[in-house]
Amino acid sequence: MQRFKSDIDNSAILYLALIRKDHTNIFRFTLTLTEEIIPELLQKAVERVYRRFPLIFAGFRPGFFKYTQVPVTAAPHVKPDPGCLITMTREEIARCAYRVYYRENQIIVEAFHALSDGYGIAASFSTMAAEYINLRYGIEIPKGYPVMDCSDEPAPEELEDDYLKYADAKPLHMPSRYSYQLPGKEASHDVIHDDPHWYPLDDVLAAARRHGVSMTAFLSAVMAQSVMEVQQLESSKRTRPVRIMVPIDLRRIFPSKTLRNFILYALPTMEPEEKDLSIQELAQKFSLQIKNHLRKENLGGIIAYNVRTQASALFHMVPSMVKCGLMRLAYRFFGESNSSITFTNLGNIALPEVMVPYVKSVKLTMTPRARSPYNCGMLSYNGEFFINLCRFPEESKLESVFFGKLETIMNGGEAER
Repeated sequence: MQRFKSDIDNSAILYLALIRKDHTNIFRFTLTLTEEIIPELLQKAVERVYRRFPLIFAGFRPGFFKYTQVPVTAAPHVKPDPGCLITMTREEIARCAYRVYYRENQIIVEAFHALSDGYGIAASFSTMAAEYINLRYGIEIPKGYPVMDCSDEPAPEELEDDYLKYADAKPLHMPSRYSYQLPGKEASHDVIHDDPHWYPLDDVLAAARRHGVSMTAFLSAVMAQSVMEVQQLESSKRTRPVRIMVPIDLRRIFPSKTLRNFILYALPTMEPEEKDLSIQELAQKFSLQIKNHLRKENLGGIIAYNVRTQASALFHMVPSMVKCGLMRLAYRFFGESNSSITFTNLGNIALPEVMVPYVKSVKLTMTPRARSPYNCGMLSYNGEFFINLCRFPEESKLESVFFGKLETIMNGGEAER
């Protein structure tokens, strides 16, 4: 396992820099099965799986100048679920930044975002669920992403930092712009509230098609209208733009099989003077903005800028603690303020057909950003579209506006503004 000891990828340094005592960026996936979980079998499944994903079942060891990603030497122990998205301590992150829990008929995985993006974490939990179902029911499950063959060695391309591979374009810096920040920033981080909704996937796709755009552009536009409405209700100050941070899986643009982080962000923007646009007009505008962000030359330039900044001699000479402090400060003023909410759509979780009778649903919960009250995660599974707004503050302000608009539009109406 030690031969997979690795430098961290280009995204991981930011997530490590943003660690606070009361906050870490974590994915939580919940797979609801048809029968109660047998913990001993789940532990055996983890023991089969962890070697297959050496840079996901891993910890981050701080050095004087840099962090190192180190695979665990033994499978993590499965535990009863203690509660949703409890902050990972630095000690946990150093040992193993990947948790496996169970509750009644649910398998729950929590992973620190520095390990991987949704693509890599989906492979790990899907493979674990497949091994559990095999142990429980004797079902042979065909292999192929997202269910990987645990008897295989990790392929070298799965372990590559593909930001480095595609950093040969002309660097392109994307300037920051202050955006409206939803209320509730000072709420306690001890409890995360979520508001999950399920819709027929065909209904959501049909609504997007009626507006002539992708599902991501359509839903981003509905969210932007909703955030703008909250701003108009809450703020007596001058109105600011609403920007939706939309993660882009770079594997869609660049050939890649990496299971490490490989994402960038689009930032479709609604200006204050556009508050009276119809959802059709705004969705079309967002569609064009997202397509522009998805241009290969743009993405290559942003990758090159980020990689070259971190590869500079000056960056390497700065001690890790100072580096993280400076990045944390910069992100506070130029990162989080650059968007109003993160809007993550992981796409379709396509489990093999033989698994579907045993896995009733898949749910995604994501930690809100450190100084923002909300985050939004989406995925589809077995014909259902799942969307979950997660927040720190007890009082909900955005959910009723957003879900009300979405359901009105899906039912053929025009949402009120």
